[in-house]
Amino acid sequence: MKSLDFMIIGAQKAGTTALSHFLAQHPQIVMAAGKEVHLFDAPDYSCDWTVDEIDQRYSAYFEGASPEKLWGEATPIYLYWTEIIPELKRYNPALKLIVLLRDPAERAISHYEMEKVRANETLPLWLALLKEPSRLAREGMRYLGSSHRCHSYVDRGLYAQQLICLRQHFSDEQILVLDNAELKHDHAKTMHKVCRFLAIADEAFSQSEQVFSGNYKQSRFPLYYAFIKACLHWRFRRANQQLKCVLTEMGAGSDWHWLK
Repeated sequence: MKSLDFMIIGAQKAGTTALSHFLAQHPQIVMAAGKEVHLFDAPDYSCDWTVDEIDQRYSAYFEGASPEKLWGEATPIYLYWTEIIPELKRYNPALKLIVLLRDPAERAISHYEMEKVRANETLPLWLALLKEPSRLAREGMRYLGSSHRCHSYVDRGLYAQQLICLRQHFSDEQILVLDNAELKHDHAKTMHKVCRFLAIADEAFSQSEQVFSGNYKQSRFPLYYAFIKACLHWRFRRANQQLKCVLTEMGAGSDWHWLK
């Protein structure tokens, strides 16, 4: 059993499902069955597991896969839970990591609507955002259904902190950061960039397609959502300025519309 070659580690609601879907079409890539493995954030995960033991747990997701191909998986929570990053480094120091980011205000609202559909959220949006800090403070992270998994609407959007942690353990050459709008609106160029990053043949991928739509109920309450989004943009202003500095240090693109 070989170790994984790359991972799509975040951010949630930023296009990771779509990117995983497109990469699975490449003849040199095998993506884990089921997309999100959730191995490193599992409630029973142990830092005592050896690399061989981790590979053995991954084996069920790559049955019959050729070891000559690149193996990858996509679990967005890995970026958010920074305690996982050193474990990824221990697992495979040569691991390549793909990070998709999205306007954190839009991401927070989309996350909230997803949890409403899943029946993990009963509060109205404005109250859920106000209560988020207290929810996160009183609960542990790893158990299934925790607020860190379900109610981390704003906290997950503090991308600079997450990338700073990532860079403490992996070189910039091992990290590819993309804006999810690139995947939507410049699909071919973005996929070529991913191929170069993974050092594989530059394939002619199928045209961009809508893999998953997460608009939920926003269109029914345009003024309400516009007001909430404006408040969130103000909340993320300083964090986004810090993110732009980090991206500039990394030599990554930072001219995204929500960073201007």
